[in-house]
Amino acid sequence: MGGHGSLMYSTPDGEKTLTASITSGDAAIDPAQAFPKALDKLVKDVFRGGKAAS
Repeated sequence: MGGHGSLMYSTPDGEKTLTASITSGDAAIDPAQAFPKALDKLVKDVFRGGKAAS
């Protein structure tokens, strides 16, 4: 079964935003399994410069 989902993140002042989406369907890999890991990396890269929060 296919589907679509999207998320949008922003800093409180709107200086940085990130929009991510996923479309699933008939594929060799399950995008729903890969998406959370990829989203976590994107959030860290965009909002923390790739570094873990301290």
